[in-house]
Amino acid sequence: MNSILLSDNTNYYEILLPYLPALEVYTNVEDLNTEENVEILIIDEEVILYHLEKNLKFIKNNFQQALKYIISRKNCIQNLERYNFNEIPHYILHDENFEDRIKKYFSSININTDKNNFTFSDLIKGNSPVVQKVFQLMKKASTSKITVNITGETGTGKELVARSIHENSQRKDKKMVAVNIASIPKDLIESELFGYEQGAFTGATQQRIGKFEEAKGGTLFLDEIGELPLDLQTKLLRVLQEGELTRLGGNELIKTDVRLITATHRDLYSEVGNNTFREDLYYRILGLPVHLPPLRERKEDIEELTDNFLSIVCKENNIKPQKKLGNSALKKLLNYNFPGNIRQLKAIIDLSVVLSSNYVISASDILIEDQKNDINLLEKERTLEEYNIEIIEHFLKKYSGKVNFVADKLVMSKSKIYKWIAEGKLTKPKT
Repeated sequence: MNSILLSDNTNYYEILLPYLPALEVYTNVEDLNTEENVEILIIDEEVILYHLEKNLKFIKNNFQQALKYIISRKNCIQNLERYNFNEIPHYILHDENFEDRIKKYFSSININTDKNNFTFSDLIKGNSPVVQKVFQLMKKASTSKITVNITGETGTGKELVARSIHENSQRKDKKMVAVNIASIPKDLIESELFGYEQGAFTGATQQRIGKFEEAKGGTLFLDEIGELPLDLQTKLLRVLQEGELTRLGGNELIKTDVRLITATHRDLYSEVGNNTFREDLYYRILGLPVHLPPLRERKEDIEELTDNFLSIVCKENNIKPQKKLGNSALKKLLNYNFPGNIRQLKAIIDLSVVLSSNYVISASDILIEDQKNDINLLEKERTLEEYNIEIIEHFLKKYSGKVNFVADKLVMSKSKIYKWIAEGKLTKPKT
C-alpha cells in the first residue's frame, strides 16, 4: 500500500513503519508528488501550521481521498469542514498513549493492518545465507508460542528481530514491552520487572505495575538477560514456571500472560559453567535459539544495508535526489570488520551523508577507524598492572564508563577500578 507520512519527526516514522512497511516520509507539503497514487496520507499537524490555509487547500485539491490521519500535539487544526473536505480525517493525539492510539486506529479502521502481510525483510535487510537462516528461524518462532533466545554481538539487531517476531505472532495486537537489564541499576531491577505496592520502600508513594503486567497478553523482551543478578534469576524462574508473580511489598498473587523473548551478547552456557547463571533458568529460557551473525560474517549484505540506510536518512533530511554510494566508498566498507556491527554501519552512513557535498558518496566521506593501527598488547613490554589498566580502559570506553558492568565482566573488584581512576591511572570516559 502506497502511504506517505508528512512530518519531520523521525519517531513517527519508526512507530508507523511496522504497520506500513512501504511508508515514505516528506517534511514539506511542496515536495509531495501530485502524480503519485497515494492511498494513505498521514500529516503531522505542526508541519502544515505555517501557511495553514494554503497547505490545506493544496492537500484538498490533490490528496483529499488519501488524507486519513492528522497527528496532533495541541489540536490546533479544528473544523476542517469549512475547507469542504468530504471526509474528515482521524485526529491522533500525541501524548503518553500515542503508540496505543496508533494501534487502536489502524485496527479499528482496518486499513491494511493485517500483519500476516508483514514480512521480516521489511525491517531486516539481507540476502546472505546466514540471514536467510535467521529468517527461517524467525518464521518458526512467530508461528509458535515457544520462548525465543536471541544471541549475538552488540549492534547486530537483536531487538529488531524480537519486534519482528512479535509483529508476526498471534500476540501482534498487544504490546511488546522491551527491557534492557544492563541499563537498570541492580537494586531497581526487581521493582521494574515485577512492580511494587505503595509503601514497599522509601519513595514508593503509589502502586506501580511492573513490565510483566504491562506486557499482559503481549510479548516481554528481556534484553541482556545475562546481566540479571543471581537472586533475581531465582525469582524470574519461579514466575516463569508458575505463571504468577507478587509485587514488591505485596502478598497478592497476580497471574501473568506474556510471551517471553530474551537476548544476550554473552555465552550463557559458559556462564552456567562459571556459576554466574542458573542452569535451570538457562534451560527454561533457551526455547528456540536464534543466533545473529556479526556483520563481518555477512559482508555480502553491506551494500543492501547501506542502500536502505541511505534511503532512510535522505528522506528524514529531505535530501533529493537520494545520495548513492560510490565504488570506492563501498570497497572501503567491505574492507572493514565493523566491531559495532549494523549499528556502527548506520552511524557511518548517517555521517557520510552529512559530510558528502556530492550526489555520490566517496571513500573520503566514509570515516572509520584504521584497524591497522590497533594496538597489539604484546608488542611492548609492560607491567601486569599496566596491562590490566589498558584492558580495563578499553572496556570502559566500549561500555560507556559503566564501572560496575565492566567489573562484573572482568570478574574483578569495582573498588580497584575506582581507585585507579582516583589515582589518575585510568580515565573514565564521559557519558
